[in-house]
Amino acid sequence: MNTASFLIATNGRLKWWLYHTLSDLTPEQLQYSAPEIDDRPIAEVAMHAITILLGYATVVAGQDWSMEDYPSDRWPLRLARPAEASELVAALDARLSQVDELLGRLSDGQLDNVVTFPFGQQQAGDALSTGLTHALTHVGTIAGIRAIGGFPLPPGY
Repeated sequence: MNTASFLIATNGRLKWWLYHTLSDLTPEQLQYSAPEIDDRPIAEVAMHAITILLGYATVVAGQDWSMEDYPSDRWPLRLARPAEASELVAALDARLSQVDELLGRLSDGQLDNVVTFPFGQQQAGDALSTGLTHALTHVGTIAGIRAIGGFPLPPGY
């Protein structure tokens, strides 16, 4: 397995974890926050995690990261806020599919390139690893918010 394939497989695991962390939530639960962990509601934590990953993948693929379309710290302006968990999961999945598409075009050699972000430079493969780790950390954050809110993860998670 080459590095790009490994990153795509890890992104697939992220999709699975997001689905199982979010799919059973009510609209009210999607808006729940636990300031002890994160001030943002669950839906925003999830969107933030995937927006950052998509931004990193976009830059690594040699494209511009539009901070208007994919802001790092707020809900994307051009994206309607989903009312149901299924809508949120679908929106996240669409972005993660974009990540897969971008990663699928990369060679292992391109992952050694240094890329420039608004906050500095980073080796491309390391940036993608950072983006995936960041997203997976936020899946854990969502699990913690759920536990504090009294709606723990479903059995079999």
